[in-house]
Amino acid sequence: MRAIKFVIAMLVLGGTLPGCQFNLSSDIVNAEQSIVSLGVNVSRLTDIDEIPVNNISYVNRGLIEAVPVEGILRTITDQRYYDFLNLLKSELVKYPVNILRTDVDNIFVAGQIVSDEDKYTAGFYYPGTQNIYLFPLVFDMPSFEDGTTIHSTIHHEISSILLRKYRFDMIGFMAYNGSNIEYWNDEGYLLKHPPASYYASDALLAEGLLTHYAQTSAENDYNGYVEVTFAYPKVMSRFCSSYERVKFKYEFIKTFYLNISADFQPVFDRVSC
Repeated sequence: MRAIKFVIAMLVLGGTLPGCQFNLSSDIVNAEQSIVSLGVNVSRLTDIDEIPVNNISYVNRGLIEAVPVEGILRTITDQRYYDFLNLLKSELVKYPVNILRTDVDNIFVAGQIVSDEDKYTAGFYYPGTQNIYLFPLVFDMPSFEDGTTIHSTIHHEISSILLRKYRFDMIGFMAYNGSNIEYWNDEGYLLKHPPASYYASDALLAEGLLTHYAQTSAENDYNGYVEVTFAYPKVMSRFCSSYERVKFKYEFIKTFYLNISADFQPVFDRVSC
């Protein structure tokens, strides 16, 4: 009798599993379409060759030298991809619809690049396009157990597009840095040797740097202010209330975004300095 019951149970389960998978596939399509309705195309990558380059360097009067990606691509499961799509939409709705329609073309989602060089890459903006690439599974790694999430990466990468399109005044932004700040342009070292906290030390905060990663370049400094403002307004409120240079740089970012669109105001209403 037990054997018969076991066979029946397996048949029932076997009959329901394809249906569950089909329903999830349908949910994924619906989630993708809900993002498309905001004005942005979104799709999942499953092969390393779909990722355009590893490094972009400007050489010979601005020509781009592209280095092919090495390693393998850890794919993202249906469930994780579906969950991420919902997370992604929750962040994209913070943008005015006209900005998404005109300034962001494609968001490509994969799991993680598995290689010594790129395993810490959570996302990147591809220069010369309005496309961003996101790798949510990077945040499964122990080195990201400090409260940072893929939420902030979304805004980090979109901000690089807006920086270029709307000609952000980087010199004016950097003018609020303390005299001891020098950007050392070595992302690789910091990614391979992450500090204990994502956010900067008291000494660096006093000099106007919000995150340790901001030390790597002026653009990453700018990106950091945007991502914390959009994803973690309580954190930004705490820092801009405590450090004068952080407040000045936050206000500079705020002015830039509100000049792009006054409809960004709700984002900044969540921050209190």
